Amino acid sequence: AAKTIEEKIKVLEEMLAIMPKHKGTDKLRAELRSKIARLRKERVESRKGGKRGKSYHVKKQGAAQIALLGAPNSGKSSLLSALTNARPRISPSPYTTQEPMAGMVPFENISFQLVDLPPVTADFMRPWMNDIFRNADLVALVADLSTDEVLDGIEGPIQKLKEHDIVLVSRPPEEEEDINFDRIFKRCFILANKADSEGAKDRLEVVSDLYGDRFEIIPVSAITGEGLEELKKAIFRIADIIRIYTKAPGKKPDLTSPIILPKGSVVLDAAEEVHKDFVEKFRYARIWGPGRINGQSVSRTETLRDGDILEFHI
Repeated sequence: AAKTIEEKIKVLEEMLAIMPKHKGTDKLRAELRSKIARLRKERVESRKGGKRGKSYHVKKQGAAQIALLGAPNSGKSSLLSALTNARPRISPSPYTTQEPMAGMVPFENISFQLVDLPPVTADFMRPWMNDIFRNADLVALVADLSTDEVLDGIEGPIQKLKEHDIVLVSRPPEEEEDINFDRIFKRCFILANKADSEGAKDRLEVVSDLYGDRFEIIPVSAITGEGLEELKKAIFRIADIIRIYTKAPGKKPDLTSPIILPKGSVVLDAAEEVHKDFVEKFRYARIWGPGRINGQSVSRTETLRDGDILEFHI
């Protein structure tokens, strides 16, 4: 895949050159030209060596990275503290969080990375946060059930990310009606926080009525711990991942360090995670797992399930 600005420009120019010219491709050709123009502008600015604003990168760890999105005082930092060993600064004053802070959420034999971020409103988001939301595997939109402004606290961040071509969805569409090379669809769920507060139940009903058909909604309380265990299970489910284990012939599998793969992965995907030689020299694999005929030989295209154990033969 193209990584540098030069490589991206070259790929897009090649696409534009081979694309047939007719009415049906006019919009796509315009998008390509617009993208090329933006990249050329970036190239000029980078060559000038001009100063760039503050930026952060949170290296991914664990089975999935979840970015916390929410309005001021929605309780993002409290959730990070309740779910992980991280100790963010927590204050009733808005905008206490100024930089990203990550912590690991344990779940069974894996963990998820939770990233706390400064608040986002309909009017403001720090520019460097755009890259973090784009890079995350999931976005958890934290809603504050303790306030009557809860709907603004949901819709504002949704619209602000949309302005940056990040569209929050429960599941990305298989096809787009109109192609936009800058736009990405990011899987999201709503964390209805402060479920222990007065009036929270009624506000949760309103949130569910308005957003329940768009996002999964998980009521939680960072203070009482309500819903936090259910949240961990939900993250695993929403992330659409599976855990695969390996074993050497004649030996027991190591069930403490699974290979994490997307749902729908096949045996060859697991082999590639172990070692590239396994892909080139692969003959067959034996498989054990729930609903399997234990020890059965399978081909490289066998679809894997969570909990499968593989023994590679090369």
